[in-house]
Amino acid sequence: MSRLADQTLAAANAWYTQNPQARYDRPLPASAYTINPTAAQTLWKDPTLKTERSLVTKLIEVGGKWEEVPTHIHSDKDLRLIAYQNVWKTKQRDLLRFIQPGEWYLGSSHHNPGNRHIVQSVFHNEEKGLEMLKFSITHVRNYIGVASGMVATDSPRSYANQHSAGHVNPKDYPALLWRIRFLGDISPAEQRAYVNNVRTWSMLLQKVTKFPPDYNGNDNLMTNSYAKVMEFGSNVLNAVLGSRSALATLHSQAEQVYCSEAGMHLALNLGLNAPLNQASVSALFGADKWANVSTLLNEGEAFWRNGKYLDYYGNGTDGFMQNAEQNRLVEMEPAPAWLAALKDRLPGRPLAGGGLVFRPWDVADMIEHFIKTAIPRNGRETWEVSNAQAELLLWLKPGIFHSMGFSRSNPPPPPLVMLFDTLVAKVRRNYESYAALRAAIAPELQAAQQIVAPKALGAGAFVPPHMVTSITGDADELIALEAVGQLFHEDVLKAK
Repeated sequence: MSRLADQTLAAANAWYTQNPQARYDRPLPASAYTINPTAAQTLWKDPTLKTERSLVTKLIEVGGKWEEVPTHIHSDKDLRLIAYQNVWKTKQRDLLRFIQPGEWYLGSSHHNPGNRHIVQSVFHNEEKGLEMLKFSITHVRNYIGVASGMVATDSPRSYANQHSAGHVNPKDYPALLWRIRFLGDISPAEQRAYVNNVRTWSMLLQKVTKFPPDYNGNDNLMTNSYAKVMEFGSNVLNAVLGSRSALATLHSQAEQVYCSEAGMHLALNLGLNAPLNQASVSALFGADKWANVSTLLNEGEAFWRNGKYLDYYGNGTDGFMQNAEQNRLVEMEPAPAWLAALKDRLPGRPLAGGGLVFRPWDVADMIEHFIKTAIPRNGRETWEVSNAQAELLLWLKPGIFHSMGFSRSNPPPPPLVMLFDTLVAKVRRNYESYAALRAAIAPELQAAQQIVAPKALGAGAFVPPHMVTSITGDADELIALEAVGQLFHEDVLKAK
């Protein structure tokens, strides 16, 4: 098939009708693997790893009994174990049953096996407590189909080389794999054009963005609105095209981006709402930009050559920019003229942040997501459940304040501590319904947000890596993230 930019929308959709196996939203193949319990228990020194489900769930004690809660999947139908081997390089045999050339997927790496028990002792350490708050999901990668197989790309771009992460992950660091599920009447050709555009923006972001030195609680999301995302996109294009002032702006503290900001939030919001075609680029970034943008999108591997375009990492020794070994295998391309911003294709949905495809979290969202996932309460309004949720909040207290940027040298203000204690007391009570609980604690959550001063222009906004599990196509979201499967090293699996 020729590039979508060279076809009419009708012709492209006709091709997908004749070739349904190439659709991005095609049915997923069944897993060819199951868990090898002995190998998994040995690798992670975790005797609880006995079933497929145990690889993606956590354990918490409620009312004197241990409960297994799905923290990395939405339901058991999401379970689909996929094998990887880093020595295969781009030829990931099992992964290539799911990924086709040019397709873009979201990967969220985690340390769940070996860290399944949600217990008080974990939270005594602020860093470990914060990691548990994120359900041990700690990094976002983009998995992309290329002509020779598939690669993983990261923010920072040096991640794979620094951490021996290879084309998937180290053996003891598995990942969840997600794809975009489009809502509404988005045709197969449009879906693939959007995915292509996300892939292309991912590479542009990889070229010039900088990773922050402190990303655990002290790097808020500056691009927390549609307007700010588009301003960031403009700086990315200007920097790649040679503007050193735009590059300096991107490298200022407020504009530095961590893995899930670049690989999820910005890649999706720019990729789905800023088509790289003449009309969109001219309208969003200036009529003078398209000629140069069009040229760079058609450069192929030459885009990554030393000195060709501005780059954060500098010249490499092989004629290409540093840490670009995987990136330069990824094709970039212009978007078709018929591709419109997704927010304009779904005008009936209430939009977050002026048009963002999903709403960033604040600290209250992060707390609520953790306690309602770790100890589901909806429909279980009992003393055992409400007490367990309250105790869990107390355990979380150091990690929560750490995520807000507070520390021993910068303690939280007394009114915030008092609000937190009131919140715990209210959570410990029983209510007529889950909605009644939400209404009861709303004043404390709102007041807490007003006390915490905005930092880095981000107004307390976050898109942590574990947010991937929460984007399910709610009313204020333009997409859902659908589980493709769970990536585990071939050595801890066995063929069915």
